[in-house]
Amino acid sequence: MANTQTVQQAFHIHPLQKVLLSFLGLILTGALLLMLPGMAIAQTSFTDALFTATSAVCVTGLITLDTAGHFTLGGKTLILLLIQLGGLGIMTFSLGLLSMLGKNLSLQWRFTFSDLYSGFEAVPARKIIRLILIYTLVIEGIASCILFFAFLPGRSVSAALGHAVFHAVSAFCNAGFSTFSDSLIRFQGNPLIILTISTAVILGGLGFIVLYELVSGPRLKGRRLFSRYTTHSRIILITTAILLLGGTLVFFLLEKSHAMAGLSTSDRLLASFFHSVSCRTAGFNSINISTLRESTLLATMALMFIGGSPGSIAGGIKTTTIAVIFLLLRAKFRGEEDVVIWGRSIEKETIDRSMTLIILAFLFVSLVTFIMLTIKDFDLGHSFISVIFEAVSAFGTVGLSTGITGQLPIAEKYLIAAVMFIGRLGPLTLITALTLRHKKHLIDHPEEQIMIG
Repeated sequence: MANTQTVQQAFHIHPLQKVLLSFLGLILTGALLLMLPGMAIAQTSFTDALFTATSAVCVTGLITLDTAGHFTLGGKTLILLLIQLGGLGIMTFSLGLLSMLGKNLSLQWRFTFSDLYSGFEAVPARKIIRLILIYTLVIEGIASCILFFAFLPGRSVSAALGHAVFHAVSAFCNAGFSTFSDSLIRFQGNPLIILTISTAVILGGLGFIVLYELVSGPRLKGRRLFSRYTTHSRIILITTAILLLGGTLVFFLLEKSHAMAGLSTSDRLLASFFHSVSCRTAGFNSINISTLRESTLLATMALMFIGGSPGSIAGGIKTTTIAVIFLLLRAKFRGEEDVVIWGRSIEKETIDRSMTLIILAFLFVSLVTFIMLTIKDFDLGHSFISVIFEAVSAFGTVGLSTGITGQLPIAEKYLIAAVMFIGRLGPLTLITALTLRHKKHLIDHPEEQIMIG
């Protein structure tokens, strides 16, 4: 019996390791399938196939090969499947791991999910997964129907349907893959297409908890509309609105006489709003990114770094993280010890996690940028901002690029692929690791002051 237990412990895989291995397996399988005959009009190298599969599973959108021109219908279908499995798998894992692992779930994971999704512990995991599937199918289905009629003029029914389904799934999963070589630049003046994709992107980036409350909130009568939602959801909704409006305004002011000089005022506003929506995680573009001013690229990088919301398909450090940091700064400027919002105090551990996450994310992006600039065979004649833009885009699983992705040497392609993978799983992995390794000192050490600033 002792030997049996020893063998079981030797082959025991932590739940987090299972998730990492499952995504690695999906990426590798997708890469091998993309190399099969009939998947592309020309032979796809393993490097490009692996990069494409990683970008699809990690719902990033960075590409070294033109999705529309290089891959056949079979290849595009496989990419769409990888996007759906990658996006839905992340969200299902982050909210439904309890159900997938059954009754043998360790106390560590229970505490982890209790911390991550406080207030929703009583909701059965199977119900959560069922609702996730329903929300996904409903949102993608509605978006597909609208896009079908928008794409239909001048195209066959099958072509319009293919474009519609692909972009609906890619938008809700915040992937940014497109079946058009210029992404959505040709549709920059079509509000039906742009606003439909924008809505799908926003809903996909809000997170399941917010979607759940938006649907169930109106049923809670006798309370003001906004007070029907938890502090978590209210922070996400307000932060998202601020980022969307702020990003739209900054992009419009910086590029109205530059990249959007030839557009009408309405098209400029539409393009500005779409860029603000897409650059936080989706990766679609209706304006050529390589034509943007460096100040605009810097503002875009800030939005990409923040990303979407926790419990969603989006990447980045998440909206709640940046909100907690700003609330902390506000409290410090006011001389307040506690971080309070709407009569609720943010717990110290959440503040510590937010600070740790943003510091580590910044250091990681800086290290990746340094490596890319240091490697000898990286000689593309591009500026520093193009390289750091690529690194931030990969880490935030956004997919926007100034145009250097396809020109990357093999070593940098593997590096960016690794960054996409880490960026997709990194924040959740980091928070979980911090929870599992949390230790409380039994001895109070004497305090010491040091000079700072």
